[in-house]
Amino acid sequence: MGKSTLLSKLDFDLSTKEEFGSPIVVRVTGNSLLGLGDFADKDPAYLENYWKRIICKEINIHIGNSLNFAFTSDEISMVEISELEGMKSKNLIGGLISRIKGKLPLLSAETIGFQPESLERLLSSYLEKNSEKKVWVLVDDIDAKYIDTEDYQHRISSFFSAIRGLCHDVKNLNIRATVRSDVWTNLRHVEDLDKWDQYIINIVWTKRQMRDMLAKKILSYVKRKHPESSEAKYIFDKDYNKLIALIFLSPIRWSGKERPVFDAINAFSNHRPRSMGQLCRMAANQAHKSRCKVSLKQFNEILTKFGQNRRDDLIKEHIHQFRQLENLIDSFRAGQKEYTCSDLEIIFDTKFIKGRESCDIPDIDGKPYTAPIDLGHFMYKTGLISKLPDSKQNFTFYSDDPDLFYSQENKNNDVVWSVHPSYRNYLNIS
Repeated sequence: MGKSTLLSKLDFDLSTKEEFGSPIVVRVTGNSLLGLGDFADKDPAYLENYWKRIICKEINIHIGNSLNFAFTSDEISMVEISELEGMKSKNLIGGLISRIKGKLPLLSAETIGFQPESLERLLSSYLEKNSEKKVWVLVDDIDAKYIDTEDYQHRISSFFSAIRGLCHDVKNLNIRATVRSDVWTNLRHVEDLDKWDQYIINIVWTKRQMRDMLAKKILSYVKRKHPESSEAKYIFDKDYNKLIALIFLSPIRWSGKERPVFDAINAFSNHRPRSMGQLCRMAANQAHKSRCKVSLKQFNEILTKFGQNRRDDLIKEHIHQFRQLENLIDSFRAGQKEYTCSDLEIIFDTKFIKGRESCDIPDIDGKPYTAPIDLGHFMYKTGLISKLPDSKQNFTFYSDDPDLFYSQENKNNDVVWSVHPSYRNYLNIS
């Protein structure tokens, strides 16, 4: 969905735009933060304070790296809760550096790597240059390897409670973090997060935004390669049809009628910018071989490989939640594109379960398997299937209605489920 790209764009803006005032930017992944401590089987109240300490430790490590010094000792880098209490309403950088300087007389040269006096001078110089600067901590994929168990729910929800509290307690600290929509949906009942709606930006790309992204990509290429051409003077939000027509033949015959080529691009991309870029590059490479524009023919030629790539991405993202995911996806192979709940249960029973006992089926997202409906719910969660509305225009995804698959409406076979178009060619679905 572009979560990492949005953080990269923010990182770039913070580093280059004068309006932000050259802040201190700490870019880190969720896995890196988790690697700085022990989070397993801990109480939520403990975890919230522990996350605050871990975030401050990461900032201390960043300060050390800026000074070409590794703060490897927890005595230097790990802040105690009592010390955090003393920093309330104070500038974060000033508080952290003052704390480190206070620790130096208690440490030997062997512990810190060189003479404490030298490090103290470096810290004083750093503080003088950065005392009033804001700190931005950008955390990508805090939910890495998330499984929907109570332990993981406490681990991730306490992170969000911690950063809210930390940003409230100290000055000049901003934190941005990304989390998958299905994980956030699973946390919706956690009491700690009942005040978080005001801070959340849900990443949903509209059809127009996707179209504008494609038009901008084409326009930026034209400006780089042919800056003197008349096409380089196009305006993306006004001349988007002309820009798209430079590469693609439009309209096309699709779904039984003539439609703009972007309708097909948008449908196969599933409102995901990365998938759209991959799809268009693959089709353009096919067209380049024949020295022609991209038509539906080129899309059809690459849909099997594109579907395989999407399948591989899906497995990478969710395999830790269900270790037989690849075999479960294959149960749709050479089947139909639309199913009721009962149809799905039959497919899973005959093509995946194959007479095995419930205890032989792996846990699904941290919970024991009980019945085929659990497999359908997981497929809904991953996005491989979604609810097909009567209009056949807008799919319903897990983040839109997470309880739909277990609803009585679905159990009564009143919901029609559709395998997403991007997977159909690869799975040999007509």
